[in-house]
Amino acid sequence: MSWLLWRQHRRQGGFALGVLAAFGVLLWITGVDMAHTYRAALADCTASRTCGELQLFQGWGPLFNLVNFTALVPVLVGVFWGATVVGRELEAGTNRLVWTQSVTRSQWLRSKIALLLISSTAVGAAVAALVTWWSRTSNSLHQNRFDGLPFDIQGVAPIGYTLFAAALGLACGVLWRRTLPAIATTLGVFFVVRLVVESWVRPHYRTPVTSLGALGSGHVGTPGSWVLSTAIQVHGRTLAGGRITLPEACAGAATRQASADCLTKAGYAEVTKYQPAGRYWTFQLTELAIFLVLAAVLAVVAVVALKRQDA
Repeated sequence: MSWLLWRQHRRQGGFALGVLAAFGVLLWITGVDMAHTYRAALADCTASRTCGELQLFQGWGPLFNLVNFTALVPVLVGVFWGATVVGRELEAGTNRLVWTQSVTRSQWLRSKIALLLISSTAVGAAVAALVTWWSRTSNSLHQNRFDGLPFDIQGVAPIGYTLFAAALGLACGVLWRRTLPAIATTLGVFFVVRLVVESWVRPHYRTPVTSLGALGSGHVGTPGSWVLSTAIQVHGRTLAGGRITLPEACAGAATRQASADCLTKAGYAEVTKYQPAGRYWTFQLTELAIFLVLAAVLAVVAVVALKRQDA
């Protein structure tokens, strides 16, 4: 069975290793250069006290876009590996030929699922590790790793996404027994689940912290916190739409800051709800656990469905 799996999937594996190696070399070269540039610029701006004006890596857009593109790696695994590893054989009927050899159905299925999950974990972990290491300079510069896209491509959460996509593709391949419908279903369900989790579930892993500060203060605790919402209150009442009626006493303010200070004295305040930067790894591990559970459920669905269909 091992020899058969090697014969069937050696091209896919070789292509994935080649792309991963090229991607790793590119990130290593540029990552070292980015770190050196950032350290040099930080030393210079610290001496001149102009670090708030750092404008680095302005021409690196294509490289940042390439790194951001790794957000699609999980769904590519689900489509090209998950949906085809069993679904293609069921569609072509080659599984029955294998079963007539000295390979049982259970052994065939276990081998297929093990290959899929191990290879998916390896790819997801390797890409996430490379991107996380490469992004350390950007994280230090922008303090934004808790934001949507950086969160999705760094840390351990991408491993969960990849396993979920692989198991989803596997289940769709078994249920449809046809490759194209399985691919379409995998794409649709994957993006819907990801959207639901990111938009409506992730913000509630922990109760947000509420901060009350002066207008324009931007007070959200430590740098790198994830801001969920901001609103303006006056004497404890939230203003609908954030519209401020400027009091007469503040109408003559000469600058924006003077106007903000005047409004603060008049009882206006800025309310911010956010997740502190220190919760980053708690959120990463929580999201990983959610998608691992979903992947396990889908793998069980695939096994049960296949055994019932071919009983």
